[in-house]
Amino acid sequence: MPIEIDFDAAPPSADVLNEKRAQAVAERAAYRKKNIIFTSSLALLVVVYVTFVIKVIIPMMAEAEPDWGMATYFFPYFTFVIFVVGNDLHIKFIEKPSKLLDKTIAGLTEASAVKTNNKQPPDNISRYVTQVAAQGRPLVQAEVDAMNEWLKP
Repeated sequence: MPIEIDFDAAPPSADVLNEKRAQAVAERAAYRKKNIIFTSSLALLVVVYVTFVIKVIIPMMAEAEPDWGMATYFFPYFTFVIFVVGNDLHIKFIEKPSKLLDKTIAGLTEASAVKTNNKQPPDNISRYVTQVAAQGRPLVQAEVDAMNEWLKP
């Protein structure tokens, strides 16, 4: 969802940028709630799992019943599966989208400083900056980063 800057088109207005920033902040808050729910659920799963091991698996190992005995030896591998799958799901559905939203929010903040170099900017970038100034708003960081990327030697 990072904002893309097109120097050949009209720049977005301050209202559009504020709306996108508010939307990104709201989505980021939703991902934080999902993170809390996910972490709490995983903690609950671990508590249930450890309780099951203490109450069921350890007594079965002490009895050494042939039917359940071998299954109890493979039970620790299930622990590994829980954490691998849980970590993969967390990264895929919570962490990666949250990081994209963090970049979007950072890109929609007011630029602190514009780096200038000796190169003459192309007409489309000069026109874009003039249109932004005519709107009466400062450049946002995403626009500055796009300009720097465009002007990179």
